Amino acid sequence: MPVHTITVELTDCAARHDAIALIVPLGIDTEFQRFQAFEAPKDWGVTIVAEPRSGQRAAVLEPPERESRARLFHTFSSTGSSLPADAFLPEGTAVAIAASELATEARSIALHAGGGLLGIAAIVADTNARFEYGEVPVAERWYHGQEAVPIVTCAAGNCIDINTYLTASLRAANYEATYLTCYFFDADPEGIASGMHCWVRTRFDGLVQDWDIAHFKKAGRSDIAAMMNPVPGQRFALAYGRDHVYQWRGIDIRLPTPSRPMWVREDGTAIWGEPPVLRLA
Repeated sequence: MPVHTITVELTDCAARHDAIALIVPLGIDTEFQRFQAFEAPKDWGVTIVAEPRSGQRAAVLEPPERESRARLFHTFSSTGSSLPADAFLPEGTAVAIAASELATEARSIALHAGGGLLGIAAIVADTNARFEYGEVPVAERWYHGQEAVPIVTCAAGNCIDINTYLTASLRAANYEATYLTCYFFDADPEGIASGMHCWVRTRFDGLVQDWDIAHFKKAGRSDIAAMMNPVPGQRFALAYGRDHVYQWRGIDIRLPTPSRPMWVREDGTAIWGEPPVLRLA
């Protein structure tokens, strides 16, 4: 049984972010992998915490010194299991539900397409048509600070933005959908990835489909279809869903997008640090 180890090497430290700890989603099982183990530096304190709503686990790591840098290891087997059924349960938070105008539009799109799988494909196609791929600062994103995901006519966005819109649209049309995050390794011969990636999975009448609009756009393709890797590579799933809350030492650590490690301050605020260096063996 082939085993894959991902080395996550942090290039910054707690002192740079006024942090007291680091939180790291461990990994989840999917049909193409099984999470096996996580290893932290031996001189760091480690507490495993579970997210109350979904039961997903994360490690909270305390550095021995505020200037200490961490090297972490995630191990996955290539023999898959299955995504838990509760992965499709809606979070009910601002980035996971559609505002009324978007909800009405999504239902109309699915209905006019004939519903069922055709409705899903139509919503995916509509989302694809509304976005250009691009990086946008968090504070400037069209859903930042909103009580629900609003409708957009034309917007720039990365995988997070596009899949936020897609997940909210699908759920508004009464489809089961979940948001998945991963480390993605493309064809780099040295096995180095630049960071995290995300995609959307739907389930209808027992059929599971994976949708990755952002990768189709990055590949310059407009023929959006349900497939895993329009950009060839390997993905290792870290978490499903949005807006995780982990309780540790009396504080709530909130991860809007649970993926790569985040620094934790005393009040529970989670901060993105410098992107880690990711290597696949």
